[in-house]
Amino acid sequence: MINYSKFKIHEINGRYITNDTLLELSFSNDFNILGFSVGLAPIYYLKLGSGPLNILIWSQMHGNESTSTRALFDLISFLKTYGKDYANYLTFHIVPILNPDGALNYTRNNLNGIDLNRDFLNLSQPESRLLKNLYESVEPDFCFNLHDQRSIYSVEGTNNSSIISLLSPTVNNSKSVTSSRTKSMKVICSIYNELNKLIEGHVSRFNDDYNPNCFGEAFQTLGTPTILFESGQLGEDYTRENTREFMCISLISAIKSIAGHEYKNINHNNYFLIPENDKSFFDILIKNVLLKSKLKTKRLDLGLRFEENLCKKTKKIIFIPKIIKKGMLKSMNGHKEIDFVNNSNIYNLKSNNLVEFLKKI
Repeated sequence: MINYSKFKIHEINGRYITNDTLLELSFSNDFNILGFSVGLAPIYYLKLGSGPLNILIWSQMHGNESTSTRALFDLISFLKTYGKDYANYLTFHIVPILNPDGALNYTRNNLNGIDLNRDFLNLSQPESRLLKNLYESVEPDFCFNLHDQRSIYSVEGTNNSSIISLLSPTVNNSKSVTSSRTKSMKVICSIYNELNKLIEGHVSRFNDDYNPNCFGEAFQTLGTPTILFESGQLGEDYTRENTREFMCISLISAIKSIAGHEYKNINHNNYFLIPENDKSFFDILIKNVLLKSKLKTKRLDLGLRFEENLCKKTKKIIFIPKIIKKGMLKSMNGHKEIDFVNNSNIYNLKSNNLVEFLKKI
């Protein structure tokens, strides 16, 4: 595979990705306006290639899930430079930011407070209707549904964080293996095999509980092989620039497998050998904190997760640590771990010294 740094769009970085970011791209003039959001922001669309197989790709339907969008920009850069041959086999229909209002405000939901990925049955929002209409007009052979997952996720049976999660969405509560699911499972196995050469033990299978309101489940049910891609956390890299690379490689691996029909030779049952996601990570795990309660003082662990807030002045995302669990957390992990075993200070959860310490993390 071509060196990622050669086609990565280095000028685009950080977690705050909006329509303004898209307009900074060298190929921004290639985008057309598909329609408009609740807040009348344009929703951009790119058609790339002329091959007989159609792939529909959408990202950032949750406005604060931007890592996969950056990886998607890199994929487009790759297709325009080193991957031009794929355009002879595939036609890409790309919506990089489905929820531009949510992206602007760094919120999961759209401007009406609706989760677009829970709106397939109602189609109550203009963004949802645009995606459904595009699906019907394109009649895609494959769908790629791009997201970010929370930093809590680990790979089942390990102490490893889940950097990339993949899913072939199910079509009913029985989790039937249909023809479309089989195809997407095979492509996922192709991706998994490639990623394991780079980040072995950090790739997992996302939860497949059925929800008919989700677009991935809906399109799979309609007979289109659909893949959910989830960008996860790698250590303390909260810009997720490292994850961005592995997500881009995931997308290229999927395209390579589809264009060359490589997935057809894979046993779809290998999909079930991919370990599932677990939830064993805090952003920060502070061990052996000497905590004072009404009855006694004892050492406990504190699990912290970051609250992500947009600073509108700097347009940067601020990560604020919040204590969400205390106790004996020996089975849990932290992307950052601090041990207070040699710290004899006595704290309570509201003490100034603990609050000040947390501010400095």
